[in-house]
Amino acid sequence: MFTRLSDLCSCLKECQSCNFVEKEVYGITHDSRKVKKGYVFVAVQGHKIDGHEFVANAIENGAIALVVEKKIEDATEIPQIIVPNTRFALAVMSSRFYGEPSSRMTVIGITGTNGKTTTSYLTKSIINASGNETGLIGTIQYQMGSRAIPARETTPESAELHGYFAEMLESGIKYAVIEVSSHALSQFRIEGVCFRSAIFTNLSVEHLDYHTNIQNYRNEKLKLVKRLGPDAFAILNADDNASKHFAECTKSQIVWYGIKKKNAEVTAEILQTSVNATRILLNSPWGKVPIHLNLIGKHNVYNAVAAAANGLALGFNIDTVKTGIESLQTVPGRLEKIDCGQDYPVYVDFAHTHQALQVVLRTLRDVAKGRIILVFGCGGDRDRKKRPKMGHIAEKYSDLFWITSDNPRSEDPSHIICEIQRGVKKASCFRVQADRKTAIEEAISEAKNGDVVIIAGKGHEQNQIAKGVTMSFDDREIVRQILQRRMVS
Repeated sequence: MFTRLSDLCSCLKECQSCNFVEKEVYGITHDSRKVKKGYVFVAVQGHKIDGHEFVANAIENGAIALVVEKKIEDATEIPQIIVPNTRFALAVMSSRFYGEPSSRMTVIGITGTNGKTTTSYLTKSIINASGNETGLIGTIQYQMGSRAIPARETTPESAELHGYFAEMLESGIKYAVIEVSSHALSQFRIEGVCFRSAIFTNLSVEHLDYHTNIQNYRNEKLKLVKRLGPDAFAILNADDNASKHFAECTKSQIVWYGIKKKNAEVTAEILQTSVNATRILLNSPWGKVPIHLNLIGKHNVYNAVAAAANGLALGFNIDTVKTGIESLQTVPGRLEKIDCGQDYPVYVDFAHTHQALQVVLRTLRDVAKGRIILVFGCGGDRDRKKRPKMGHIAEKYSDLFWITSDNPRSEDPSHIICEIQRGVKKASCFRVQADRKTAIEEAISEAKNGDVVIIAGKGHEQNQIAKGVTMSFDDREIVRQILQRRMVS
């Protein structure tokens, strides 16, 4: 695959060229280490690293042109395209390089604080139930047909994203579901993507270490529905107050979903709950149908109704929606039940904010016969304000909990634990164990018939990051090993 440099630049509204010579372009990247002969290197200003400092490396690796925000005086022998914002340029040029693949697909974007991953899996399952293979880009992995790779971040950088869309098309995939993070919206990663619909799940305080305040965070989320055209659909949560802002700023057709508000178009009535599943009655203008949801909790009912509303808006019939939702057995690391024959349920969940932890614990309180035993921590180099809040929620909604390490990154785990403890009033209701594996083992050894054990914070993650070192660590595998040893003994 290649294109001409002039064609690549034609999608830029504002640019100046320096030393321009027509070239054949065989790739585009913002990572100088990935540059090969015939590539265009886009110098992106990052949070900690400025790509302009790596121009020499890019040229040495074979770059035939540069896209920069300022002229590089030491690179006079190579074409330079000077633009106001290289992140934006990277996105639209990547879309052009790969032949604007998203314009030939049905792309569904999902944004919100919580529920994106589960809603994406449910949405994918509905489309698959219609007989259409579906690509998936999200927090857990990137699926492009037969190829799936672990996700490095929820929404990949734009050059990779458009490349993944092109790969899907080559595999005959015409549908793609993508989780859209606030960081991705802020950093122009989805520019050039043509969305057929966008689902908004909910909004609560998150990522304030990056966005500073909730208004900035919300405004970044709004960018997804602002870009929708009149033929697209915005699938909005009628029970979340932030949805009014999304409704006010989109030109698209709006489909409202919810549980509480009677004026929502797609709603669900919860018929029965258990530790394994939830039975609901889905109501919509497209029909009414009972659904057996293999997930627990009201939050997952919202996720299912959001996915159903999207599927119905896109033209899938209600039987396909039912089949798709019922076909999904579990979502990795989202209230994932680990069963080794023990007489108490053990769940692993990704909840790493105080709002998400509250939702999970309240869900388990509704189905638990005995105590709720919790293990959790907080990530290092992230929003410190949430740490005491997590401690408060743990004390309020669990009976006994362990405070341990999550991904401490560059921070001292004991310092993080101390900040969590500030939100806890009773010393008798918790224990401190900085070693996460030991904390999990201690919590499980405490459990009795009727209790529920929940290991929160890391979910699907398979590594733990501490002091710059990434170690293999999967809560689910740790739990299985402990339970299997206990069952044998």
